[in-house]
Amino acid sequence: MSHINPLFLDSTKPVGDKVVTNVELLGLTLIDGDSVFFEVSDHYGVVQRFIMQKIETKRSIRYSAEVWLKYQHQIQYRFSVVSEGVERMTSASKETLAGHVISEKWEPCANPVEKVKKDKRPPRRTGAPPEIKKTAGKSLCEPHILNQIKSLFEDMF
Repeated sequence: MSHINPLFLDSTKPVGDKVVTNVELLGLTLIDGDSVFFEVSDHYGVVQRFIMQKIETKRSIRYSAEVWLKYQHQIQYRFSVVSEGVERMTSASKETLAGHVISEKWEPCANPVEKVKKDKRPPRRTGAPPEIKKTAGKSLCEPHILNQIKSLFEDMF
């Protein structure tokens, strides 16, 4: 699910509309007192953190959350296991376009200090700066413009 087939994009949703994204994490076993969180950072660098609910079946245990994301916008996300307010384990950060489903198998990260990037600045434009267009018009302070304005007022009254 990490790569989106462009032939099967939801054409009923314009890019940027918010959609409910179902997030699920498989293959994780928690001990008592642990909680698992889904952390997501949007293209502006805003980080949100959502607690995931445990769903237990006869065959497996999975963790699930429903998150509102901007459809087809670039996001960065990771999963973290927290025990007594301290982050114990994390997954590696991944990037994708926000869609309807994010489904991952738990793979702990070797570097637990790595966090979702939090860039406070919006992305920079690449390329040359836009040109300033020079107009053929004259400044408003020039006398001919003032004379035209005076004549308009005289015509009105």
